Amino acid sequence: MKKEDQLINNDGGSVLLAIFAGSGIAVAFGLGGFFLLKDNTSAMGVVLFFLLPFATGLATALVARGINILFASLIIGAVICTAVLILTKMEGWVCLLMSLPLLAIGMTIGALVGVLIRRQVIDDSPRGTSLRLFIMLVIPFFLMGADYTEKSSRRILRYETITHEVTLDASPDVVWNQLKGFDKITGSKTFLMKIGLPVPVSCVMEGEGVGAKRTCYFESGSIEERVTEWQPPNLMKFEITASDVPGRPWLSFKDAAYEIRSVNGKTVVARSTTIISRLSPAWYWRPMEKIGVETEHEYLFEELKRRVKGAN
Repeated sequence: MKKEDQLINNDGGSVLLAIFAGSGIAVAFGLGGFFLLKDNTSAMGVVLFFLLPFATGLATALVARGINILFASLIIGAVICTAVLILTKMEGWVCLLMSLPLLAIGMTIGALVGVLIRRQVIDDSPRGTSLRLFIMLVIPFFLMGADYTEKSSRRILRYETITHEVTLDASPDVVWNQLKGFDKITGSKTFLMKIGLPVPVSCVMEGEGVGAKRTCYFESGSIEERVTEWQPPNLMKFEITASDVPGRPWLSFKDAAYEIRSVNGKTVVARSTTIISRLSPAWYWRPMEKIGVETEHEYLFEELKRRVKGAN
């Protein structure tokens, strides 16, 4: 390992200056790349979640000498980028936290590749400064090319239906009557709800049967639904007709349904929600989306249990 890549024993001022320079590069590439690659359809894919962090790590490694200084620069840069995105409401905590593993892996691999390039190519070259500048100028064009290549596949909407069940000690008729509307929804907020996942507060049904309108209100915004299937006391299904819930432009809802069936003297309620996702890769985001939707289901089920218990 080269001397500058070991624990740095320079005076404090030199170390701080090195970290400042490295952090500046990390912020410039991180935020600059985000705005460069931001899709007006809210679709986000591998280029944004992996190649951009990779490029940020690589560029920072070309400037920040010393492993400790490099990773301190990346951490500080990531914190600054996160703060800017959160404060400007460009992104929310839920998306950022869920994407953190991908971002961290991309930055780490990029940083290691950058260290390798600097050691093997730049440091031993008489034109090292020119090579470093050339690579840093090429990176944005590489990202734009990758973004252009990915764009068509990234914009294909992905539909996912997530089903979650609860068993209740009540008759299907009692459960059906409680499901038609919730004048007030209270429950224990999960961690995801505390940091930005929408929290429902009530659901109001206007009329009954196919075509009836149902509005679910959240702490911020609402979702309007229209009944498409109505088979008391076994099935009610809704299509989403309008939504003004803030945040999460990369995910929307298509429809929802409650299926009620009697099993061994008890009632099983299956809640299904179909989402429209604009996130890729699907193998990574599918389980994350499932966690988010099931968190909402659990919150509603908690209220349903309380209401059914009070109705018996």
